[in-house]
Amino acid sequence: MSRALGSLCAVSCFHGVVFVASVCSAAPAAAAPTAEARKHEIAEAVNRAFQEDTETREQPSESRALAERAEQVLNGFVDIGGYLRSGYGRSGAGGPMVPFQAPGAVTKYRLGNEAETYGELILGKNFYLPGVFKLDASAPADGSLKGPIARVQLRVSFFNKYTEFGSANDTAVGLPEAWASVGNVLPFAPSTKFWAGNRLYRRHDIHVLDFFYWNTSGGGGGIEDVPLGPGHLAFAWIGWGSTSGLSYVPQPDPQNRAGFSKSVYDLRAYDLPLLFGRVELGLAYSNAVSGVDELGRQGPRSHGVAAALVHTVSRFISDDGVQKLSIQYGTGPARTFTTGFETVNLPQGTFIRPDANGETRLRVTESFSANIGDYFSLGPVFVFQLSRQGEPRKDQVWVSAGARPIVHFTKLVSLAFEGGVDWVKDDAAGTSGTLTKITAAPQVSIGNRWNSRPVIRAFVTGAFWSHDFVGRVGGPDYATNHEGLNAGMQVEAWW
Repeated sequence: MSRALGSLCAVSCFHGVVFVASVCSAAPAAAAPTAEARKHEIAEAVNRAFQEDTETREQPSESRALAERAEQVLNGFVDIGGYLRSGYGRSGAGGPMVPFQAPGAVTKYRLGNEAETYGELILGKNFYLPGVFKLDASAPADGSLKGPIARVQLRVSFFNKYTEFGSANDTAVGLPEAWASVGNVLPFAPSTKFWAGNRLYRRHDIHVLDFFYWNTSGGGGGIEDVPLGPGHLAFAWIGWGSTSGLSYVPQPDPQNRAGFSKSVYDLRAYDLPLLFGRVELGLAYSNAVSGVDELGRQGPRSHGVAAALVHTVSRFISDDGVQKLSIQYGTGPARTFTTGFETVNLPQGTFIRPDANGETRLRVTESFSANIGDYFSLGPVFVFQLSRQGEPRKDQVWVSAGARPIVHFTKLVSLAFEGGVDWVKDDAAGTSGTLTKITAAPQVSIGNRWNSRPVIRAFVTGAFWSHDFVGRVGGPDYATNHEGLNAGMQVEAWW
């Protein structure tokens, strides 16, 4: 493009920031470093404006260098990020690997217990237009930007179970993100941004469990990063839709389906300093309705509220260590702490089960990950969840405790262990029991940190469970057993 314009103009693109500069007269040689420094400074400022840090994968790691290199190769045209895990495993009985998860537990301990290929490809672009027809090498003393900024992001996901390994027809492709945000619009609050689309919204997770315990993601829009004292404020309207047979009729019919919709009005205050860290507070109102099925039946409406607190301590024990404590309480459809629906498994199939107004859930989590010296790292986790539903009242209690310690023999070679126990007491199902899972996994990675990625690992996983869970854990290979074994290999990476 610059050749076509000849001596009229020159175009430069850096990290999604476009500059067009007049070069009709030769610029002094000494001005070039100043211009490049200014471009880099603006690009970094725009990147910081859209930076997120609520998820495990968004914490500092060596893998960020991979994304930066990809952006350099593309001359800053687009930001590329992503995630993948893939490999293969078999059960000790000879069939394809299936995960060991306690019935009633929301999630499972994931090391050596993920029986699928899953990947995400993230494409994003930042925009900054002021100075598009001239190159302003002067930088404001406070580092602020002079005009609007924007970001567009697209995320594509891929999912294929090991039991359907190699079958393209059984690979699910999704579009969990397609959104845009515009900021630096309000002169009195330049950090404020407006967004709309389909988005993974301010998720908080525990990596050991792959558990996104606060996850109001979906389609909608909102306003975020509004200044609030030392922190920020955000408000979003986010919804979710699905279809299912009505689960509360006497004879549910999987073929006779109705539409379901759920709306969440989400208010957050975050980046508030407290006790050596920062706090995020949330208040949400949810309402859920169902449409009419072919027989004219319709489920009752329900609504509820939820409150959440997450306390995060960065640089916990090590520079890249992170500790999180969360407390959540919700009623009705808000008790999922997501925009999605809970389901119930019946002989006729799996159905959406809207939460009634009087149903509640209390959840407490504690986790951290950190390097304790150069040769050892640790990631423990604890979860307590009490769900109350129905009349007469039927409680479900889920308690989980476990850890992933890693011994780093060298900077590149390590041995990871993971052990976890889930105890679930479910009054509605009439069951109570534990599932214990243990994994050993020799690894090769690009660093000696707890979250060094990519990592290639072999694994052996054993599990044993209570009598009440027999026939509900481990798939057909272990339908009559109290214990099971899996082995395989896996690659995991994020960038």
